[in-house]
Amino acid sequence: MSDSDTIPAPPKPVPSATAPVRPVLFLAMAVCAGATVANVYLAQPLLTLFAHGLGVSSSSAGIVVTCAQLGYAAGILFLVPLGDIRSRRPLLTVMLSGTVLALLMAAAAPALSVLAAAAALIGGVTVIPQVLVPLAAELAPPERRASVVANVQIGLMSGIIGSRVIGGLVGEALGWRAVYLLAAVLTALSGLVTLALLPREGARQAMPYGRLLASLPALLRQEPALRHSCLMHGALFGAYTTTWTTLVFALAQEPYHYSSATAGLFGLVGLAGAFVAPWAGRYIDRKGAAPIIAVSLAMTLLSAGAYALGGNTLVFMLLAVLLANVAVQWSQIANQARIFSYLPESRSRANTVYMVAAFLSGAIAAALASACFSWHGWGAVCALQAVLAIAGLLAVPTMRRYDGRGAASATA
Repeated sequence: MSDSDTIPAPPKPVPSATAPVRPVLFLAMAVCAGATVANVYLAQPLLTLFAHGLGVSSSSAGIVVTCAQLGYAAGILFLVPLGDIRSRRPLLTVMLSGTVLALLMAAAAPALSVLAAAAALIGGVTVIPQVLVPLAAELAPPERRASVVANVQIGLMSGIIGSRVIGGLVGEALGWRAVYLLAAVLTALSGLVTLALLPREGARQAMPYGRLLASLPALLRQEPALRHSCLMHGALFGAYTTTWTTLVFALAQEPYHYSSATAGLFGLVGLAGAFVAPWAGRYIDRKGAAPIIAVSLAMTLLSAGAYALGGNTLVFMLLAVLLANVAVQWSQIANQARIFSYLPESRSRANTVYMVAAFLSGAIAAALASACFSWHGWGAVCALQAVLAIAGLLAVPTMRRYDGRGAASATA
């Protein structure tokens, strides 16, 4: 059955919490999401310190970053789906405890091999934000679902960017082991507050773990809304990754000749996405996700042109970074709010499929971007971003038709 032959059923509410939800819970979730996702990116500004402290080369130290990313991908695939069949309080308790222990293991690592293993463990169990986002959507009033998702996403993005900035500063001042100790403290504190505020949950649906994992590809096959969002955000995130991965190379050449540290400060421009995310959430709650998704893809296409002009002009480079970061934030919020509304009984699994699609597209795009830069420089990378943005835009009419028929079905 094709997308055009399938009429989406209106979303059904799923009872979850058996106690009132305190508004401060969503703030705690945002802080916890930021503190825990930061653990995945701690190693990125510390590679030189790893090399000096452990007596290895900087290139060898890069394995720590790779292990953390691989661990995170594995955690999303194998742990996050449990949110559909397990009470989230005990699940989050296990994840938080494992994360703190793995961070302490990293802080005490006597050799690179131990540090790399600890990084893989950290990535695998610190997938807490990917459990919190569907949970926040479940606990939020339906009319505020996108706004709540946006607020948690603000915390998540702030944690990603803050980990690189604060981690580098603390590492330079106190050493890389202190960074992991600080991360353990922040993870424990934010996690304890969040757990204390979580309401009791009702009974969850029962499903064997093997069947739970086997249901992931079936969910993608059976749910057109999930396929649309995976395709559109996958294209946008891939486009975002192409230029973000190679930006440091572009800034290192003429006319900029920036150091890696200076180029890294461009990430602070990405915080602008956090400031405009609440507006996007409120708009989605009122008007739906489709307009924001379409605008995000159009902004990504515009940013490709600005990036191309930015090869020689700093103001265009800054504009491109701003557009791309706002677009990826808006797309994430809109697509997650959309799939959570269509799949209320499978939010954790839907989020798993969605995030795996984004990770895969980002990984493929990063590899293509590196090849493009080697082949024909920064211009080829910008062209790749434009092609991916256009691919995402081509799926927008299908999404609009599907969502329109779903709305008509719900009001019939």
